[in-house]
Amino acid sequence: MLVVYDLRHRLHTDPQSRHPENPSRALKIIEALIKSEFSTQLSFVGVREPEDEILLLIHDAEYVEYIKRESSKGFHYIDPDTYVNEHTYTISASYITTTYYATLESLEKREPVLVVPRPGGHHAGRTGKALGAPTLGFCIFNYAAIASVAFLKEVKKVLIIDFDAHHGNGTQDIFWEDGRVVHVDIHQEGIYPGTGDVSEVGSGAGEGKMINIPVSSGAGDETYMWILEEVVRKVVSAFKPDAIVVSAGFDAHINDPLTSLAATKITYRNLGAYLGELLARNEVVGLTSVVEGGYGEGLVSGLLNYVNGVLTCSKHPNDVKVSPAGIKKRVKETLKKNLSKYWGIEILV
Repeated sequence: MLVVYDLRHRLHTDPQSRHPENPSRALKIIEALIKSEFSTQLSFVGVREPEDEILLLIHDAEYVEYIKRESSKGFHYIDPDTYVNEHTYTISASYITTTYYATLESLEKREPVLVVPRPGGHHAGRTGKALGAPTLGFCIFNYAAIASVAFLKEVKKVLIIDFDAHHGNGTQDIFWEDGRVVHVDIHQEGIYPGTGDVSEVGSGAGEGKMINIPVSSGAGDETYMWILEEVVRKVVSAFKPDAIVVSAGFDAHINDPLTSLAATKITYRNLGAYLGELLARNEVVGLTSVVEGGYGEGLVSGLLNYVNGVLTCSKHPNDVKVSPAGIKKRVKETLKKNLSKYWGIEILV
């Protein structure tokens, strides 16, 4: 597995170290990966210098110039959630550029890619704040989106799976009318950014390709495994993606301080194992995962189990009940109707 990471990310920081999106998150991840039992299967690459033309594949020029301008002013908040400083543009743009090239290069070796970027990405839409969200939600540029665009340079269809506890509104915004991309987003209902209702399905060529699954507070492994079995596997079978991009957030973990979900290492290990199997069996030619949220113990525990699953293709040894208990009746009924209408998929609810 190729891991994209660079110590320069530490320059994007809140001087008072009060913000939950801070350098310690990425440092903890890399330290844990280096000490892991599968460390010999990892190779690390630093970031390239930014290329604006790559940013413009997913973001409007005006927004890119806005981030450049705001970054040049030094540390300040550009909205109530999101800060920049003099290094923010260069760091985030460098990660975007490197994610693009690493994703392309991974196709030759059929090697999975893990991007450990800062700041975050999946809330950033074409023009910044997306779909009416009140803020950028800690994010600047969208790494999952650029990985998807990179794959689409070489293949025809890409599946994005976003299991961060918050809806990936920026990613949805970018691909809302793109018929080449299916976006499956599993997130906690009723929290930031307030988007991602099950009724949001895309438009134009993208109609039916936005698959939003809001889950209720307290939803845990049994709900996530139901989604894997009844939705993700069946969508993969129907859509037959050539490559997969994952917005891998670990804030759905039971002990995350910013959410109220109950996923454990079982969820992350089994999701990783399924995706690793697809790559190992050549059912997809590429798999790029981008770290998104995670602000408690799940950041490291969840990520290590996810990466272990991808590399070994082995599920967690503990069995878990499979049930949609953590999904409201309205959501289940609408999801069932949408999957039948757009994909001919029948799910058991």
